[in-house]
Amino acid sequence: MRSTDLGSTSPSPTLDLFLFHLAAKYSLLRRYRPRETIYSEGEPGNTMLLILKGSVRVLKQGYDQSNPKVIGRRGPGDFLGEIALVEESPRFATVVAETACEVLEFSRKNFEKVIGEQPALATRVLRSLSRKLRESDSDRIAELEESNRLLSKTNDELIRLNSFLDCIIDQSPSGVVLTTRTGDIFQMNKATAMMFDIDNPDGDRQIDSLFSDFRLAAIRDFSGNIWTGEVKGLRKGEEFPIYLSITSLSGQSDGILHLMICQDISELQVLNETIVDIEKYESAKETAIELAHDMKNYLSVLLGHTELVLSRLTPQQQEKSKNSIQAIGVASDEVIQFVENMMIFRDDNSELRPVDLSTIIRLLIRFCQSQPRFRDIRFTLEKEEDFPQSLQLKEDQIRRVVINLLINAGEALSQCAEITDKQVTVRLQTRPQEKIAVVEVTDNGPGIAEEHLTKLFRECFTTKEKGHGIGLISAARILRGHGGKIAVDSKLGHGATFKIKLPVKKD
Repeated sequence: MRSTDLGSTSPSPTLDLFLFHLAAKYSLLRRYRPRETIYSEGEPGNTMLLILKGSVRVLKQGYDQSNPKVIGRRGPGDFLGEIALVEESPRFATVVAETACEVLEFSRKNFEKVIGEQPALATRVLRSLSRKLRESDSDRIAELEESNRLLSKTNDELIRLNSFLDCIIDQSPSGVVLTTRTGDIFQMNKATAMMFDIDNPDGDRQIDSLFSDFRLAAIRDFSGNIWTGEVKGLRKGEEFPIYLSITSLSGQSDGILHLMICQDISELQVLNETIVDIEKYESAKETAIELAHDMKNYLSVLLGHTELVLSRLTPQQQEKSKNSIQAIGVASDEVIQFVENMMIFRDDNSELRPVDLSTIIRLLIRFCQSQPRFRDIRFTLEKEEDFPQSLQLKEDQIRRVVINLLINAGEALSQCAEITDKQVTVRLQTRPQEKIAVVEVTDNGPGIAEEHLTKLFRECFTTKEKGHGIGLISAARILRGHGGKIAVDSKLGHGATFKIKLPVKKD
């Protein structure tokens, strides 16, 4: 930058000669090269400039300290720095020469002298200020309009996102709850209302009212972002297990503090307990198989000694004991057959083969009748003449289904001291048109309540004190594997009939 007098320059055509000479009387001429900084933003505003030749760029630093932005251009006849000079404030922006420039520089003292001698210069300055204010207002209005447009677009996006988020939360199979810092429920989805059996989800309530052993205050000072644990929920005054996950919404307003996700784990707990019971059942089954093996050995010894005793009797004694010996033999053979059938349970990978179902059921009935606990129960078998001589079955599995039904009926009757004539009847029928064989097991016991009927073959349901409730589920599965089905017909106080349907296939 260089300063000199005005003898070596001439006024711009845009400046009148009078103002030029007047300004020259109280100013210094300064020259700037292209891209040279004339003054910088934030410097003291002690001088005002009047552009004679060339053009400059006005730059403003952004709020985010990014690269300066060009907010205007000025040329011959334009004033620079007049606002800072009048207000005695720092420079508002940076001015850089765009081309080679010549400018007049007025100090504050000389500017006041010029204004005093010639108010026309003040008018010029005011016009410049007015024009700059209009330009600034126009730019600011345009910026505001653009900002409003972007804000409106952003707001529309937020509305759509909130609507989408609400839809996702509402359709979530898990319970989702938003709570305030004080524990007030801000929002809950349908799954939560169903889980806790809440009739009016929009009503005012505290989150603590949904649990019996959990209080939100216990984790308000929790230092982590996520808390998880198993708690007890309340549904119509009854407790049920819930797996609870809580996320602290840090950075949000004091109004919303926690996002809570609830999962009802009642069925999971029942499943875990059932798995334990099944493991116990499998262990007991293996023990029973081992006992059956030992029983078979003892029976063999018993039969051997019976034959030995028989050989030592005289012909007359043998004749007298003939019926008793034959009865022992028949009973032993049936017990051995039953024991062998129990041992078949060790290998459940049997295949379909022709099976005489009526004979199997007859043996199972004899086994039940021999049980001391069923001594006062009468087991009978009714068979239609055209019932198939053989059916394509997995013998060990069908045996398991029938013995389970017989024992269930016997145990139901054993609990009814008021019934004097206790009966369990097995009926074997055939339906040629439908190509099915039907096995009905009927008892005149206490019956089954209507609300329990739908649970028998789908849930682990039992009325026994030590029952596990898997017998009928297993029976239904076995029969489905045979292409058959099982159903029940019962009324409370009028006994029960379990009906098995099996397909009749040609060999």
